[in-house]
Amino acid sequence: MKPKPTETLPCSVFGHNYVRSKTNLDHSIEMTCSHCDVVVVTDVHGNFENHTFSNTQIKDTLQELYRLTKRITKTKVAF
Repeated sequence: MKPKPTETLPCSVFGHNYVRSKTNLDHSIEMTCSHCDVVVVTDVHGNFENHTFSNTQIKDTLQELYRLTKRITKTKVAF
């Protein structure tokens, strides 16, 4: 059995120790492990998802673009 370099010993023996790091706008909770810094996101039903963005700047930029499109009203021009 090969050791996994991403997990620390307490996480591989006892499991992860998740701590709430952020609550998102869609009421999902982002949690990180205090030992190995693994990030998981819970959905509305409380299920864990490991599908997080590796680059948080991409996620922040997409959220900002969404907010800008909602803020700007599209006016119709009559000819």
